[in-house]
Amino acid sequence: RPSNWMLEGWVGAFLGRQGYYSAAPEPAKTYMSDAEWAYWYEGNPAANDIVDPFGKTLAKAGSVRDGGSFEERFGNIVVWNSTMDENTYLVQKWNEFIAS
Repeated sequence: RPSNWMLEGWVGAFLGRQGYYSAAPEPAKTYMSDAEWAYWYEGNPAANDIVDPFGKTLAKAGSVRDGGSFEERFGNIVVWNSTMDENTYLVQKWNEFIAS
């Protein structure tokens, strides 16, 4: 059991019931029902109504979360170079300016 309470599982389950993912999902599983885990992490249809931590219905029985399972959703993350080409040009011109 992790000594960090944020990674222990309860917090991850609380976040998971709102549609967010924990940094450590496996410990969160122990605090979620099988139906919750199947819906939020496995991408399966909801076996029953899915509620948030405060009891508000988020998804009706039979519905499926957009984007699929945890692995499918994270498999769609794309990383790109966040520095635009113009940045290189402007840095060069700025350096020329301050050097003159």
